[in-house]
Formats: sequence, C-alpha cells, structure tokens
Amino acid sequence: MNYQGLEDLELLAKIGEQDREALATLYDRYGRRVFALAVRMLKDPIGSEEVTQDVFMSLWRRGASYTSKKGKFTTWLFSIAHNRTIDELRKRRRDRSRENDDIDDHLNIQSGDISPADTAIAQSEYAQIRAAMDELPEEQKNVIELSYFKGLTQTEIASKTGQPLGTVKTRMRLALKKLRSALSAEMGAQV
Repeated sequence: MNYQGLEDLELLAKIGEQDREALATLYDRYGRRVFALAVRMLKDPIGSEEVTQDVFMSLWRRGASYTSKKGKFTTWLFSIAHNRTIDELRKRRRDRSRENDDIDDHLNIQSGDISPADTAIAQSEYAQIRAAMDELPEEQKNVIELSYFKGLTQTEIASKTGQPLGTVKTRMRLALKKLRSALSAEMGAQV
C-alpha cells in the first residue's frame, strides 16, 4: 500500500487500527514541524526530540479521539504539540526559574534542521499568527503571550500583572475567540 498517497485522515483511521506504517507516514509528514515548534519554545534540541516523540505517541494512543469538529487535523496535531511543549516549559520552570524571550522567538522558525519547504510553511503560518496577534488589544495580546509563550497559568498571569483572575480569564477567552476567527478566515481564504 502506498501510504504516502493517503490523506491525513485516512492515515489517522489506520492508526486507529494500530497500523504503525500510518503513524510513521504522519511522522515523516509532520515530525520536523512539531520538532521546530518545540525547539523554538524550549531552545533545547534534545528536549524537543522528547516532546516530538511524546506528541506522536499521544497521536498513537489518542488518534481515534480526533473529530473534524476539533478543526483541521493539523490544527489538532499542533495543539497537542503546543500543549506538550508548554507542559515541558512549566516542568522546567518548577525545576529552575526560566522564562523565554518573546513571541517572535517561538514563531520565527529558522533552523538548518528544517527543510526549506517546511521553513516556508512555518514562516507563512508565523506571519498569519503574528498578523492576528497584532490585531488584538494590548491587554488581550499580553495574556496570550504570557500563557502560550511564557507558559504561565491564568493564576500566575493575574499575579504577575496585578489583574483580577476573572479579568485575565475574560481577556484570554476574548483573545482566543478573536484569534480563532481571524485564523479561520485566513485559512479559509487559502483553501
């Protein structure tokens, strides 16, 4: 069977049947991009390899839980990667106080380990995310950056900014809604 010719969802269905070749094909297709995301956030290639492995093991275990209601497959996969990387950042922060620089360090992917095609795709996605982030009010943008790129919890954000927890939650909810809308419109325009 030619696994390379199969669509992502066909491969995901085969993973549900415990087909290792389907997982290997998805890994070949997206492994470098997952790794690139992790390395930008962790600034640690070895830790990023572990995160990448964890993401695909999660895909192996939880692949059947994906539904199209969760969005595009790639959006779902990269949200797993993002969440796993944030978990690793939080674990490291508990071990030692460590903060990352800014959003551009996480999204601006430039590495010799990544193919030019993957770099072009990542840079295009970066530009879309950056443009959507730039449209947010400053308070909403700040909570998104602190949560998603610094790995802080909402309680930690409230403490750091001196804002009530309810305010932080509201800003986060509104920001995510605006980003989802902006990025959905952008992705829809590309299809």
